[in-house]
Amino acid sequence: MTSPMKVLIPNYRTPDSFVDNVAHTLIKMGHSVTTMPAISNQNIDAKYKVFLRLAKQVVLKDNWTLQEKWLEKELKHNTTYDLLLTLTQALPEELLHEAKKKGMVTAVWWGDTPANMKKHGLLVDGWDKIFIKDQNAVKKLHGLGLDASLLHEAMNPDWHKPLYTHINNEVVVAGSFYDYRNYLVDKLLAKDVEMGLYGRRLSKWVSQRIKAIHREKFIVREDKSRIFGSGLACLNSTAMSEFDSLNCRAFEIAGAEGLQFLEYRASVHDCFEDGTEIKTFKSIEELIGLIDWAKKAPHEALRVRQAGHKRAMAEHTYEHRLNYIFNTINS
Repeated sequence: MTSPMKVLIPNYRTPDSFVDNVAHTLIKMGHSVTTMPAISNQNIDAKYKVFLRLAKQVVLKDNWTLQEKWLEKELKHNTTYDLLLTLTQALPEELLHEAKKKGMVTAVWWGDTPANMKKHGLLVDGWDKIFIKDQNAVKKLHGLGLDASLLHEAMNPDWHKPLYTHINNEVVVAGSFYDYRNYLVDKLLAKDVEMGLYGRRLSKWVSQRIKAIHREKFIVREDKSRIFGSGLACLNSTAMSEFDSLNCRAFEIAGAEGLQFLEYRASVHDCFEDGTEIKTFKSIEELIGLIDWAKKAPHEALRVRQAGHKRAMAEHTYEHRLNYIFNTINS
């Protein structure tokens, strides 16, 4: 049992975000948590605000983010934290060293593909521990002498849980429509697959078939779980830059007891039993075959749903992951 710690997370806590789920779980575990003031998902991602931040960086040579500026002030005025924990967030070396001067352990849990790191990414001095979901990235970081560990993402059983009352015929897709997902979903729509599409407003270049049915609804927490569970299945695809790792959807769908169809990758076997807890595919033809199977074999599909949920509850909650982080830090 880890003694209560004072944890500083220098980012916004938006509903059902990585920060929200981690902070929520830490507090339940008996730790105290400080994050940046609350802000809505819609506010933080507003296009004009993103543009203004980028313009300020270019014109005024202001390269620090709002999160980094907030952290700088927090480190000046408060020295009582035990752990500085960032979540898919790199930090300037000088802030890491300042935190260490004040006796804080510095750790990062990177939940995105390593390809999405900006500037130096995590390749700076000052991290005590690095947790990342890609085994190949762990090996590369080890090669540089950095203390890195493999750590997958997770689900929060307080809202990623079975809430569905019926099952419809929609194949659910939630998230951004980047090039790969756009192409895959468009192909399914062309074959008259019934789909429920959720996420933020679409880019102008996205398929007209997708635009015609997309609900432009960003789903979180219990609402997300109801939609995942009510669908015939949930399609989980990732961008071309994502290699051999699982996204948070893999665990949230299982938490909601959704039937998950996931692109095959070797890391699936670290987390789920393929075929009995989750179904994977390697081609559109295999995916369409899975959709047909789900319609024809609802009782078998229900067993897969239930087995996936049981595995998620037993091994893949945020509490499981955070206990691993604390055990690694304290070892």
